[in-house]
Amino acid sequence: MTDALSMTLPGTDLVVSRICLGGNRLGGELDQKASFALLDAFVERGGAFIDSAHVYANWIAGNERNSSEKTLGRWLRARGGARGVVIATKGGSPEPDTPRVRRLDEASIRQDVSEALDNLGVASLDLFYLHRDDTDRSVAELLGVVEAMRTEGLVRHYACSNWSGIRMEEAAEVARRNGWSGFVASQSEWSLATRNAGTSSDDLLQMNEAMTLAHKRLNLPAIPYSSQARGYFDKVEAGTLDAVTAARYDNEANRKKAAVLAAVARRHGATPTQVMLAAMMRSPFPTIPIVGCRTPEQVGGSLAACKVRLDDADVAAIAAT
Repeated sequence: MTDALSMTLPGTDLVVSRICLGGNRLGGELDQKASFALLDAFVERGGAFIDSAHVYANWIAGNERNSSEKTLGRWLRARGGARGVVIATKGGSPEPDTPRVRRLDEASIRQDVSEALDNLGVASLDLFYLHRDDTDRSVAELLGVVEAMRTEGLVRHYACSNWSGIRMEEAAEVARRNGWSGFVASQSEWSLATRNAGTSSDDLLQMNEAMTLAHKRLNLPAIPYSSQARGYFDKVEAGTLDAVTAARYDNEANRKKAAVLAAVARRHGATPTQVMLAAMMRSPFPTIPIVGCRTPEQVGGSLAACKVRLDDADVAAIAAT
């Protein structure tokens, strides 16, 4: 990796790329051949951070369970190991057919970790996220489970996904009080496109003001999913907006943002989405966007965002819309 592409995740010894490859399509929407081609392209272009989850892609009827983790494991074995690539996965998510059944009890979390270790073929998980929160359980209870697994060597570092700002701050205090490692990152939905109301599940949290303040106060890295907003800004510029993307993101505020991003993109010889990712990486707290690529060509386009050098005026203009 070049310096432009890499960073050490604060609070850890994990050297990761500034862009993370999302693994929700591996072994599901993408078969093994296409998945391997995508992973190879990412690593060959300097990528070194891959995000998965135990539940990916269990929502596809008849598909192999935990196919993302298993496909990653097969790829690692076929390529002779991780080769400096950091693999993150998540556990404790409800199953797609029982979305209201919470799975953040200790037995379920440990089951997901144990199976993830087997699926990936590793002795310890580089980074493990609690995929959801359960506000009926105390932060201390949930943190205690993952801290115990860290002590046991099952996970090297742990983080949270879809946790509110209040719960993230409480987790930091619980960790400080107990001398625990604590969360080293948080994953939520975040791009510069404001999502239309009613188009997301209520247990998938979008970055909001309270979460932003928590990230700032804690200097907690954000590793956001849906960071490209389905390519909304590129599609608006190209006049190729599809119905699904429009339903989620097309609104007056995003149209104004699209115009600003397009103008900045033209000055830098980049795409609006690349400029958006570059702006997110200029946040006041460490930010590593997760990109949802389908092809090697899309991998190259996403990683190119690391080479976009926005000046302060660019960042201010984008933030003002």
